Amino acid sequence: MRRTKTPSRGLRRVAAVTATAWAVTLGAGTAATAEATCPEGYPSKPITFYVGFAAGGGTDAIGRSIAQAIEKAQGWTIVVENKPGAASGVMNLSLKSMPADGYHIGVGSSESMVWNPSNGDMGYHYTDFEFLGSAMDSWNSFVALSTAPFDDIESFVEYAREKGMATVSLAGFNQQLVVEQLAEQYGVNLVAVQGAGASESMMTALGGHVDATMQATLHIPELKNGNMKQIASLTNRRLPYAPDSGTLEEQGSTAIPIVSATTFTTSLGLDPALKACLQEVIDLAVKSPEFKALTDKYDNEPVNLGEAALIEQIETRDAQFRALAASN
Repeated sequence: MRRTKTPSRGLRRVAAVTATAWAVTLGAGTAATAEATCPEGYPSKPITFYVGFAAGGGTDAIGRSIAQAIEKAQGWTIVVENKPGAASGVMNLSLKSMPADGYHIGVGSSESMVWNPSNGDMGYHYTDFEFLGSAMDSWNSFVALSTAPFDDIESFVEYAREKGMATVSLAGFNQQLVVEQLAEQYGVNLVAVQGAGASESMMTALGGHVDATMQATLHIPELKNGNMKQIASLTNRRLPYAPDSGTLEEQGSTAIPIVSATTFTTSLGLDPALKACLQEVIDLAVKSPEFKALTDKYDNEPVNLGEAALIEQIETRDAQFRALAASN
């Protein structure tokens, strides 16, 4: 097992690598349409992308966009299959036992590779997988309907205190941890309502069945049309589509911000030449104009952290969550 680095230093290094990766992406130019160098005869059949979330969510859209970019650039056939559950944990567990032959690729969240305080034995570990790259950082936000009687963390906490509770729809244990930390810090009753994916949790919020929701992408059109408002950025930065909404830290919360990326993985044991081929193919797809159009829709950026930085990010988050659990 790789040695875990201290969270603060690790996060700074990941941020630096992210910036470098984005700079490379900007300078990619027409190279994004190049044909990758792969082992002769590969692929000889369709490749399957297993998306760890339900159809209609942000990760599903990212997976399908990358698949289409690969098909256009490489002439391959890629089938997309949704395997939702446990924030891509169900997909990871299934992928772990699949052949490492380059025909089974998981599309999920880097956070799903991190030790889960609510379920310590997930049945897999991040060292059970090969990392092919990432496509986009997940800029998580805490949002609510524009008619909600609160606008920030302070007023949300006061609302929960006066009402006796507040409900928040989610699609991941990392978001649930934020809810739990907010509840503990402010001494209020917050109920996390887990959905099968971001689409389900968003529909629950739009229908007025919960007080707020935590989202990575689907909320952005709702913010733009005025149907929703942002309560806080759940990342370690303010977000471009809601620059006036402070981070958790800026609003006085001690909850750990979410640092997550959409990842592409296979089971352990992939042939090195084939691994290099797939890493190149995914990197080219991330740099494609087709995928850039999708990230523009989400007011986000195409970023491929690469294998080393992805593992470092996961190790750092893993250490954070274990430290959090040990302190409780």
